Amino acid sequence: MKIKEIETSQLKLKCLDLITKTFVELGQVKDDKTLAILAQTLSTDLLEDFPNLTFEDIQQSFRNGVRHTDTFVLNVQTYYKWIKAHRAIIWNNEGKEHTDKRLRYRNTQGKLEHISKKLNFK
Repeated sequence: MKIKEIETSQLKLKCLDLITKTFVELGQVKDDKTLAILAQTLSTDLLEDFPNLTFEDIQQSFRNGVRHTDTFVLNVQTYYKWIKAHRAIIWNNEGKEHTDKRLRYRNTQGKLEHISKKLNFK
């Protein structure tokens, strides 16, 4: 499901979960107010600047970012860098038969969506 198709309140919750998880993975602890503000900012940024990506794309960009960064600070500049880098991988692999292994989750997701539509799952 694309970012623009997710209900705003659900997107905010997903962003809060992702931000919280990312701080844990970076070995950092932040107060609730900081987490809430950054999650709100992320949800707004996703809707405005990345509406055609899926939330799974965003999760994958954060996963790759945390594991391949020299900057252990989570802020707007950092997550924009991570998302844009991952979006570039997606764009560079569009229409290719064999895609980058970092996009393997997209192949599985497409198959599951196809199967659920075929079986009339909602």
